[in-house]
Amino acid sequence: MDSEYSKTAKTSAILSVLSCAKNILLKKPILAIYDTTRLCNQRCPMCNIHKERSEQMSAEEIEKIATDLKRFGVRYVFIQGGEPLIRKDIVGIVDIFIRHSIKPTVITNGVLLTRETALKLAERRCNLSISIDSLIDEKYALLRGSDDLQKVLKNIENICDITDRQGNWAITSTITKQSSSEDIKNIYEYAKQKGFMFAIRPYIAVTGVAGKRDETLTYSQEDVLEIFEHFLKIAKRENYLAYLVYREHIKYIKGEPMPSCDAMKYSFLLKENGDFAPCIEMPDKKFTLENFSSDKRKYKELFRKCNHEHPCFYNDAREIGILYRNIPRLILNAPKIIGQMIRFKSFF
Repeated sequence: MDSEYSKTAKTSAILSVLSCAKNILLKKPILAIYDTTRLCNQRCPMCNIHKERSEQMSAEEIEKIATDLKRFGVRYVFIQGGEPLIRKDIVGIVDIFIRHSIKPTVITNGVLLTRETALKLAERRCNLSISIDSLIDEKYALLRGSDDLQKVLKNIENICDITDRQGNWAITSTITKQSSSEDIKNIYEYAKQKGFMFAIRPYIAVTGVAGKRDETLTYSQEDVLEIFEHFLKIAKRENYLAYLVYREHIKYIKGEPMPSCDAMKYSFLLKENGDFAPCIEMPDKKFTLENFSSDKRKYKELFRKCNHEHPCFYNDAREIGILYRNIPRLILNAPKIIGQMIRFKSFF
């Protein structure tokens, strides 16, 4: 991979960063959420994204899209699904985005994660996020729709000695009514032991498009607040960027008004077939990069209404906006944040 980072490539990366900064100032997206495939090997009751068939792009089509994204100023891409590791060409897809100075994060359930794939990802400026919602076999099976916990833990055991990584590796947990404080704390300790960063996210089901409503998972504030407050305290010491996000998670869980979301402001959805949409909750609302400004204006009232009536908190919905709104805090805590980013192999 070193040969790919020639002087020309490094110059291109610098120009991409400047383009990214320009986009933030102009409130244009820097993050694409890419549903690489709709196919999945699990059936999570919280997810409505997976399908039995998937009209996914070829490598050549992805290359063209990546060229357009770079020109537009996109700097990051979340490679998800479905389950992205179902695609045999996943490392090639990662390389396409890296060649265009777009840093990828592969979001996986870990069932198909082999040591060979992990070694290849570790060599690249690519983040890896593995979803584990419980360390209790029966509860994991309930939350993921398949009895794969021991296989995922074995896969992690087979790769945790790979410490020379170019990107951030993390374990994430979705917090639902089924989550117990003890179980989530155990996942945190497990992640720490294996050398992974750890993060939590709230279960979300608003319109039913991306997140499926399941009453066994739907929580009240009292069900999950203690978990988020506990990890808020930890994050303040260990991961300040996560601390800022958890503060907003708690406001969301309490039902407090949410600021405008990131849809078409800092992020958007790249569908498996190459179409662009504002977010994972609005996959049927198309736009083009060529007509981005006019399309954004066209959907402005829709975003406002959506955020007012049923705000969500998906990864692509608010996190960049949170950091942007906390620039003074970021500057004040810069030394701490830089140290943490070095420790966790900077997500950015």
